[in-house]
Amino acid sequence: MASESVKVVVRCRPLNDREKAMNCKTVISIDSSHCQCFIEKPGATEEPPKQFTFDGTYYINHSTEQIYNEIAYPLVEGVTEGYNGTIFAYGQTGSGKSFTMQGVLDPPSQRGIIPRAFEHIFETIQCAENTKFLVRASYLEIYKEEIRDLLGKETKQKMELKEHPERGVYVRDLSMHTVHSVGECERIMDQGWKNRSVGYTLMNKDSSRSHSIFTIHLEICNTGWYLNHTYITSQKFLIFNVF
Repeated sequence: MASESVKVVVRCRPLNDREKAMNCKTVISIDSSHCQCFIEKPGATEEPPKQFTFDGTYYINHSTEQIYNEIAYPLVEGVTEGYNGTIFAYGQTGSGKSFTMQGVLDPPSQRGIIPRAFEHIFETIQCAENTKFLVRASYLEIYKEEIRDLLGKETKQKMELKEHPERGVYVRDLSMHTVHSVGECERIMDQGWKNRSVGYTLMNKDSSRSHSIFTIHLEICNTGWYLNHTYITSQKFLIFNVF
């Protein structure tokens, strides 16, 4: 089981058209109340299913909205309060990572985790008192062991990975884009999404052939009278990894 600072969640997608045409059968069942996942071995009816326990389990009838409210919402809320946060989507091609993170417009309940986080952050900013926020975004991909800036002028140019004793690991000259609204965040994300390296696979004709990292950089300045007009600044990061 994960600690309080790290949670591991599994989401099961429905069979796709190719799998249905091949008469594939579902071998996974989920007990969401106990956060358990069961995998049956095809043809081995006498063997008990393999059992796995996570911090959250979601079946095909669950929406991205529910996953966000139960899993992502506390993490994003923590970022607005001064903590760093990362949401890491991991799975093989065609497993539904992009569907969960990017989502679709219709139905609204399946809007992705990233656009929901945009709304969450800017709603917090609108309601905050004695606080100023600077929101910036960056978007990179790792393709064939090379780092590329999906929002840069030259999206195919190889970027350098550096390490600083105080700053830590960072990408040199990675472009940062200031955003002032949910709409601007979505346009930035769509722009980078179109610049990804994609290729056809049997599981997904529009499969991304890279790993992508979308980061929201949140700079928070408290300006209340109780601080004697002194700006107390903290820089926090909300990172979305799709691997």
